[in-house]
Amino acid sequence: MTMSRFTSTPLARALSRLPSSSTRPPSAVDVEAFGRAQRLAFGCAQACAKEMRVGWTEGRTAKWMFDYLHDHGVRSFLHKPIVAFGDRTLAHDDHWGPPNGPGLTLKEGDVVILDCAPVLEGYTGDIAYTLAVGDHPGLDAARDFLSEIRAELPERIMDPATSATIFDWVDKRIRDAGYENGAGGYGEHILGHRVYKHGKFFTRHAGFPPQRFFGHFLSWHGAGFLLNTARHAINPEVLNVNHRGLKTGVWAVEPHLRVDGWGCKFEELLVVQPDRAYWLDDISQERIVIE
Repeated sequence: MTMSRFTSTPLARALSRLPSSSTRPPSAVDVEAFGRAQRLAFGCAQACAKEMRVGWTEGRTAKWMFDYLHDHGVRSFLHKPIVAFGDRTLAHDDHWGPPNGPGLTLKEGDVVILDCAPVLEGYTGDIAYTLAVGDHPGLDAARDFLSEIRAELPERIMDPATSATIFDWVDKRIRDAGYENGAGGYGEHILGHRVYKHGKFFTRHAGFPPQRFFGHFLSWHGAGFLLNTARHAINPEVLNVNHRGLKTGVWAVEPHLRVDGWGCKFEELLVVQPDRAYWLDDISQERIVIE
């Protein structure tokens, strides 16, 4: 992957500086509520990981996660649960998303990514969790590497330089370590995006746009998230090579790497205040092996 894939454009850079209410530093009440949503999301992924077995399909796994979250009071989502097995964990360009129908079947040695984004009490907990069937030394090394990036990101984001420098730093770290940057599989090649508190209506109703009229990409995103992002003019809300705006707020950060026919990522919420940045907790660092 070459840097030309992540070309910065003057218009996008200018738009990323637009004023946005999402840059308001979160209150202590907001932070605690985002934490509850994130703990539920990781709880779902980790509970699913303990239940999964060889022979499960991506579709069955996604339904298991959806039902778990519904049983825990969730009625709305930033996006439908995403489950990727095997080479779908690479995040093939412009094809990252929930399985279409049953999807792939889980096999011995497969790498798995579980990604869910429930809206709990109005707050979004957008996470991703990578694991494998049985021991996988390559994945262990990739997760160790991403943990190093995770440990440095709070200090990096507090640097006075723009968020685009963080994107470039992560991209260079990934390539220098011998991996490819999976950001190529995401719209706008994002490293992260802001998350919000939703109003009562979009907390109680998923409101997924119908695929027939809006296409596959939009159809698996919750209407509340899409409208919030559009209302905030989109560009200030995504952390990519174009971002030049304020960094305060709550971000779902999701570095994703590719290697040897599989991919690995983490995603979790990073709180950015005027004077410090921090992860909500360390539950993402618990590692589970599918038996």
